[in-house]
Amino acid sequence: MSDFNRQQIGNAVYLTKITDKHFKTNQITVHFYTDFNDDSGLTRADYALAAYILSDSCRKYPTYSAMSQQLMGLYRASLSSGTNFSPTGARHTYLRADFLDNRFALNGENIESEMCKMLSECILRPNASGSAFDGAATELMRGELIDTITSVINDKSDYARENAAKTAFRGEPQELSANGTREQAENANSETAYAAYRKLLDTAHVEIVCAGCSDFSAAEEEMFQTFFEINRRTIIEIPKTVRSPLKEKPEYVSDTLPMMNQAILRMYFKAPDLTDRFANKMMTLILGGLPTSRFFTNIREKKSLCYYCSAVSTFERKYMTAYAGVEPQNLKKTEKAILKEISDIAENGVTNEELETVNRFIQNSLRSVYDTPESLASWYATQLHNDRILTPEQYSEELSRVTSGRIQSAARLYKLDTVYSLSGGDK
Repeated sequence: MSDFNRQQIGNAVYLTKITDKHFKTNQITVHFYTDFNDDSGLTRADYALAAYILSDSCRKYPTYSAMSQQLMGLYRASLSSGTNFSPTGARHTYLRADFLDNRFALNGENIESEMCKMLSECILRPNASGSAFDGAATELMRGELIDTITSVINDKSDYARENAAKTAFRGEPQELSANGTREQAENANSETAYAAYRKLLDTAHVEIVCAGCSDFSAAEEEMFQTFFEINRRTIIEIPKTVRSPLKEKPEYVSDTLPMMNQAILRMYFKAPDLTDRFANKMMTLILGGLPTSRFFTNIREKKSLCYYCSAVSTFERKYMTAYAGVEPQNLKKTEKAILKEISDIAENGVTNEELETVNRFIQNSLRSVYDTPESLASWYATQLHNDRILTPEQYSEELSRVTSGRIQSAARLYKLDTVYSLSGGDK
């Protein structure tokens, strides 16, 4: 069992400490949440490039080599950063430190204090001069960003996901990659990236999540001082839920990609009026989130229509995605089979056996949250987007109360929004 504490330490800056003494390592992540509706003229790639640069070097350690040498001296501690979507579709930029606890330092070093100082240096004093990042660091990180953006083509599942999103979430933040396009990345420069960095510092909603065996008193002191030094302006409000609008009628898109032997099907369902997040979670698991799910048992095993078939949902944005890898000739049959399984739950609910199976799975799964500081930090970082912050035990208890009727009600709210397929086309 871990100790949880969350407090406000600045203007829209919150510090969460999760302490569990059985760990040997710690993790501190500074999460910046901002809106994609940016009227400054900055692009997604500008923000992504800023994130890349922040963990690559800083004024005190102005090269990647100098930064790496310092981290190696702290028992191979690490710094990482990136940009993606929050559960509500906001821009999520993070800077993360992983390090060994002070108890295990061979020569009595205060590793936590040193890592907090490095985080502070990266946040307050990045590798920049005036209003621009260092040119060499910018060029190096822009190359990495471009590689990340273009590498999507090498993973057909990621390629399908990104292209399907253009239809499923047209006009919404998730329509495009959080990293932006290749063209945006090629046009991003040291000045635009620095402007994005300043916008993050000045306007983001900030959540600092510390997880591990430390009491994080050093982190609390350092982070308080760090954000005290920043003149934070108008803070962007990040809502708890942002409903993805349902199309008047389902939209169908078929894409082709050379050299594909199999096909990928992605179906998006939306439920703007969904309010029961626990029933939604149970329904998603029973449909396509378990080794014994209906999609796996009925569509893959019994009907042999696909290689895999799964489902995921995002309660904060009220949508669910069913996705499958199939032979091209089975695309339509798989689509109908998926619709049939969802319709069956909407009409008849689920069985007691399914409820028991999913509850056993959840109990085992939630126990693994305590396996590492990373999983514990991830759990609570996600919980911060909900109205109630629940421990894994509390969450499991809420799920155990879900009835077949509640799952049935949740399933009835979902309507088909988008059907996307990707295949090799005619040979």
